[in-house]
Amino acid sequence: MQLEDTERYVLTRQGRYLSATFKRPHRVLSTCRINGGLREDLTHIANHQSCEGVAHVVRDRAVSGHDAYHRHACGAGELPPESTALMATAANMQCATLAQAAYEDLAVSVIATAGVLGNATRAGDPAGWHEYQDGSRPVDRAAHGSTAVASGTPVSPSESGSGTIVTLVFVNQPCTPACLVRAATMVTEGKSAAVLDLRMPSLQSCGLATGTGTDQLAIAAPLARDGDWERHWAGSHNTLGELIGRTTHAAVTRCLLLQNGLCPELRRSLTAALGRHGCDESVLREVARAELEASDAHCFEQNVLAIVHDPMSAAAAYGMAEILDLTRGGVLHAEVAREAILNQAALLAAAVAVRPESLGEFRGSLQPYQDLTPGRLAAVAVVKGFERKWT
Repeated sequence: MQLEDTERYVLTRQGRYLSATFKRPHRVLSTCRINGGLREDLTHIANHQSCEGVAHVVRDRAVSGHDAYHRHACGAGELPPESTALMATAANMQCATLAQAAYEDLAVSVIATAGVLGNATRAGDPAGWHEYQDGSRPVDRAAHGSTAVASGTPVSPSESGSGTIVTLVFVNQPCTPACLVRAATMVTEGKSAAVLDLRMPSLQSCGLATGTGTDQLAIAAPLARDGDWERHWAGSHNTLGELIGRTTHAAVTRCLLLQNGLCPELRRSLTAALGRHGCDESVLREVARAELEASDAHCFEQNVLAIVHDPMSAAAAYGMAEILDLTRGGVLHAEVAREAILNQAALLAAAVAVRPESLGEFRGSLQPYQDLTPGRLAAVAVVKGFERKWT
């Protein structure tokens, strides 16, 4: 399947491989282990699905070593191993999305694959692995007296799981090496903005994700020929930076819908807002059984999906999550945050109950629960709001 054909390259998708074949020399900046960095001698850049996202042992991995795997994978994709920068992911190439934008003589194309459900992280989260000369090993934080990874099992840096965002970026005009480096920051910002817009949680902390632990990119621009001049800047104040950021955001957003079924409408739920703070469906059910009569708890559990997707309840939940994030970042100090969180929990209860006039009543009933964790307090607010809705 031919996806794009220009005078500079042809972009095709074939089976598990997505590849660009250059028709003229390009300057390429990429994160690839083999043939990566800044290169001017590549004939191809490519992305391929190296495995399924979960519990898949690929026979090709019997090939030992990164160099050997690179050659094996390039061979399978009919790509020249000595002049190909090849990226890997567990994402489906059928979900790859092409986004394009132009201004006057400038044009940018971004082809992306993206998934965030298995590997989402926030920049600065505690890492699970440390690299040594002979490979990577798990971080022993207890031995070094540092904070443990917040949750889950860290993903090996040698694996590209279903949580990986891979972007191939093509600029139609020559760019200096420094310009490509600046362009890489715009690709990263565009990707992070797409993930943040969906309020995706990090799986390594209680913060919002900014990407995944295995994201990769390649940016290509044609080498200057006689009469050509090179672009020097790709920041957000000029059109090249705008085009790169906008197309990356569009491609990644569309990919997350195709690969993970994620879209803004489906993120409109109170558990999407507060799940990373400990208020998910299992906690809601548990609190309902503890706080309500058996028949009411049964009714709550049978209707929990309708409760968590109620628009006003989701709005209140996201407000509470924002307060928690502002507290975590130091914008709100602890003394103010404690009261603000209680106020927001009361608003959440009032939203569930469809009784905005009862905000003060809910604040009083929730005050004895103020020392609970934020997620638990939110769950109590939801349950009490549901109870008050029918009394």
